[in-house]
This record gives sequence, structure tokens and C-alpha cells, in this order.
Amino acid sequence: MSPAAGRPRRTGRGVALAILAAALLSAFLLFDTNPRGSWEGKLVLIPKGSSLPEVARILREGGILPHPLAFRGLVLLTFSGRRLHYGEYAFPTPPSAYDAWRRLVRGDVIKYEVTVHPGANIYDVAELLEEKKLATAKEFLATAASPAILRRLEIPGESAEGYLFPDSYVFVKPVTTEEILEFMVRQFRRKVPPDAEKRAKEAGFTLHQVVTIASIIEKETGIEEEKPIVSAVIRRRLALGMPLQMDPTVIYGVKRFDGTVTGKDLRTAGPYNTYLNRGLPPGPIANPGLTAIAAALNPSNSEYLYFVSRNDGSHSFSRTLSEHNRAVEQFRRAAREDGG
Repeated sequence: MSPAAGRPRRTGRGVALAILAAALLSAFLLFDTNPRGSWEGKLVLIPKGSSLPEVARILREGGILPHPLAFRGLVLLTFSGRRLHYGEYAFPTPPSAYDAWRRLVRGDVIKYEVTVHPGANIYDVAELLEEKKLATAKEFLATAASPAILRRLEIPGESAEGYLFPDSYVFVKPVTTEEILEFMVRQFRRKVPPDAEKRAKEAGFTLHQVVTIASIIEKETGIEEEKPIVSAVIRRRLALGMPLQMDPTVIYGVKRFDGTVTGKDLRTAGPYNTYLNRGLPPGPIANPGLTAIAAALNPSNSEYLYFVSRNDGSHSFSRTLSEHNRAVEQFRRAAREDGG
């Protein structure tokens, strides 16, 4: 028999072996699972840069695939090793090797949404991250006050307060506190008008001072129409050398987050007490949104120097102290009557 005559037989044998191998692999892919009766939902975390053996080990040790050989074979056969996504995966039901492979290739990771609202301060953000189990509050606060990180991100002051832009963020584990911080600061740089620093300088301020003013505005009023007026009050008081006398700065300085201010608080010395100190506090007291930043850059033309809450979220503005005192008494009387 000639060599040519023998080739079809060897080819046929090879095809048969390939079909058998494919069938065996398919069986592994479809049936290499844990018993459903003993299954409880599981989570596994695939770190960045994990190699295929490391991924297979994590799936085995995490109880996802008792025998991940088929998973490794599928990755090798499909040349998909570079397409496996890191992150945290949930397996509410027992997956086959094929199910696990498909999930990792598609990147069906758990996504954590974090929404920072305008006016939230750095402590609020830290607590939110801890609630989401993305970081401990202590770790995040330490990162936000790291001199090396602040220098790299070009943030003046002693913390990243004011530069954690209010927005909705989606994070995937594993993520470091530095990565979270940098992502929020980058959003601040993207969203704030590119000429903000130039306009601040033209008004005699640094951008940091404008962000500080904006943070006070954000904490003083949630009514958009009032923000430029509050900005004008702050500007006028600064120009006249008057203390700002803004309660939110005092609250921030004494680390009280219940929104109340006592007489003792007002008498407590500290850099954020704008009743005792003239000028702006040393830095922002919250993370302002775009409308507050715009108001800080564009105050109204009003000549108000005082304002008092109407107890409904809005404020009454006055030009003179006597007007202000009358307004204060009026709203105090109304509050007493409502309470009585």
C-alpha cells in the first residue's frame, strides 16, 4: 500500500479522536458543576493581572468549580486568556465550566453605584463607600488627606474636600481608595469650566477660594435662584472685612453633622469658625455642584449683607442689620406660633 493510500485512514482516525475529545470537553463544560442541592450563592474576586492558573485556583477554592480543568481547557482552546475580566462575580446558582468561562469573558462583574450629592462632604463620601463595602471610612479619609496624593492631584489644602465632584459613579472591585479618589477628582477637572481659574483670578481669588465659596453656598441654600444672592453676600462681607458668620462652616469645624449649631459651637475657636475669624475658612466645607460653582464665579448684583432662613428652605435677605433683626424676630415668632 502506498503512503498516499494510507492517509485517509489516519485522517479518519484523527477526526474520530477530535470528535471524541470535543464530546468529552462538552460533557465537562456542561456538567462540571457543584450539586445544586448543596449550593448557596457565592462570590469570588478575581484580582487585576491574574493568570489563568490563578483564576482557575480562585474558582476552585471559592467553591465555584470543583474541577476547573475544563474551564482551563476552554480558555486555551479559544485563546481567550487575555479576555478574562477581573472583578467580583456572583454565582447564585452552580455554574458549569462553560457558564463560568462565558461570565468572565463577558465581564459580568458586580457593579457598585455610588452617588455623591451636591453638598455632601468628605465624611459623607467616606461613610457611603463603607456602606457599599468598597473601602472603610478610615482608609478613605486617610487617602484623601495624604500629602503625596494631594500633590500628585494638584489639590491645595489639607484634604480633597471640595474636589470630589457630585455625580453618580460605578466602581468594580478590586478598587483602591486612591483610585476612587482620583476618579472623582478627574470628574471635577472635566466638569468645572476650563476658564474657572482665570475668572477666579480676575475677581481676586484662587480657584481653591472659589471652590470654598461654592461649598458654603451649597450648604446655605438648596434653592438655585438664591445661590447667586448668597454668593453676593459672601463677596460683600469679604470686601468690607466683615466676618462671614456662616453656620455651616462652624458645623464643619466642630465635626457636628446633625445640622444644629449651639452657642458653645459659636464660641469655640477654630479655623472654620467664621463668627470669630474674618475671611474665608482654610478650605471647602463640602463638595459643591456646578450651579454653586457658577454662583461663586457669578454673584448677583444685589447689595444684601444678611439673610435668615424662613424655615421652609428659602431665605429672607436684608441690606441692613436693623432689617435683618426684624426678619429674624418675625421668623422666630412664626416658629413659636407653629410650635405652640
